[in-house]
Amino acid sequence: MKKRILFIDDEPRVLEGLEDLLVRHRRKWEMVFAPGGAAALEQMRQTPFDVIVTDMRMPEMDGATLLGIVKDQHPRTVRIVLSGHSEMEATMRTVPVAHQFLHKPCDADILEKTVERACDLQLLTADEGIRKVVGKLQRLPSLPTVYAALQRTLADEKSGARDVARIIEQDIGMSAKVLQLVNSAFFGLGRRITTIQEAVVYLGSGMLQKLVLATEVFNGSRLASRSGLSLDALRDHSVLTAGIAQKILSHDRKQAEDAWAAGLLHDIGKLVLAAELPDHLATAMALGHKTGRRLWQAEQEIYGVSHAEIGAYLLGLWGLPYPLVEAVANHHMPERVQHPGLDALTAVHVANALAHECELGGKPESPADLNSDYVVSLGLTHHLPRWRESAQELACAKEIR
Repeated sequence: MKKRILFIDDEPRVLEGLEDLLVRHRRKWEMVFAPGGAAALEQMRQTPFDVIVTDMRMPEMDGATLLGIVKDQHPRTVRIVLSGHSEMEATMRTVPVAHQFLHKPCDADILEKTVERACDLQLLTADEGIRKVVGKLQRLPSLPTVYAALQRTLADEKSGARDVARIIEQDIGMSAKVLQLVNSAFFGLGRRITTIQEAVVYLGSGMLQKLVLATEVFNGSRLASRSGLSLDALRDHSVLTAGIAQKILSHDRKQAEDAWAAGLLHDIGKLVLAAELPDHLATAMALGHKTGRRLWQAEQEIYGVSHAEIGAYLLGLWGLPYPLVEAVANHHMPERVQHPGLDALTAVHVANALAHECELGGKPESPADLNSDYVVSLGLTHHLPRWRESAQELACAKEIR
C-alpha cells in the first residue's frame, strides 16, 4: 500500500519544483501538492495522509498554525516543516507541533530519507490509539525544580555550557527535546549529537531560551497523579542507567555517548503514558504488582505494546539518531535485533538490569530484567562482574551526593 504524502507551499513554482524533484517516488508514494494551509486542510478532510511536509512562511496561514491544527485534528500524521535559517524566530514556534525540521532548500535525498523513516516508524506500534496519543504530544512532564534551575542558570551570564548541561541531564523530557532540535536536519550538521553539553554548546544560550519559551515540554503539571509514576524515581533510575551504559562502552567514546543518551531516555515512554494515558499506565502497574511481572510485560499482556516501543516511536518522530531509537525500543528484548556484538542497545539492556539490581539493594537481577541467553550468545558473560561493580560504584556515588 502506497504511503500518502502531502506537500504544502503557497508558491506554485516551488510545488512544481518539488513534484519534478520527487517524480521518481510515484511508485511508492501517493503525493498531493497543496497551494497553502487552507487547501491542505481540505485535502486532509477528504482523506488521511501519513506525512505532511509544509513550508513555514505562508501569507494566510503559516506553517506553525497549520501544524497546530493538524496536530489536533489528524494526530497520527507525521508533521515536517521546511524553513530557512532567516526564519529562525518563526521556526521556533513550530517546536511544540513539528516532529522534524528540514532546512530550505532541502536536498532530495535528505527529504526522501526523512519521509521514508517517518513512514517506517508507523511499524513500531500497531496500536492506532497509541499513535494518535504520541502524535498529539507536544510536551513531557519535568520536575518543576529542574525547570526553575534551568531558568536561573540561563539567565546568569556567568553560567557556562557545562552548568546548563548538568541541569538538563537531570531531566528526561528536557534532554529529549534538546537532542531533537540539535539533531534535526534544519541545522544540517551531518553528524549526530548525543551529549547534552555538545548540544548546549552548539545551540547556545539564546536558542535554549527560545526553546524554553516556545514549548511547555517542561510543565510538571502534565503528570497525572493517578498514574502512580514518581518523576523523582524515574529520573534517578534513568540517570543511573545512563551512567552504567556509558561505563560499559567506555572503550569507544562515540558508542559511549550513544549509550548514555539512550540510557537516559530509555523509559521516556513512561512519561508519555503518565501525561496522556495515566489510567493505561496505572492498570499495567497494578497488574505488575499483583503478578510479579515487570511493567513492560504487563503492558504487553494488556495492550500488546510497552512503554519501550511508545518511547522509541516518539523519539523517532522527533528525528533522534537511529541507534538511540533502536536501543530505547528494544532495551527489554534486545534479542529482537541482530547484533554483531557490544553496542548501545546491549549496553542499555544490561545497564537497565544492573540499575534495577542496585535499587533493590544488590539483589541479583531477575530473568525479566537481564536476558542471560542474549548476553551469553554475545560472549559477554565474563564482563558482568566488572559491570556490576561499576554499577554499584555509581549508585553509591549518587547516594553520597
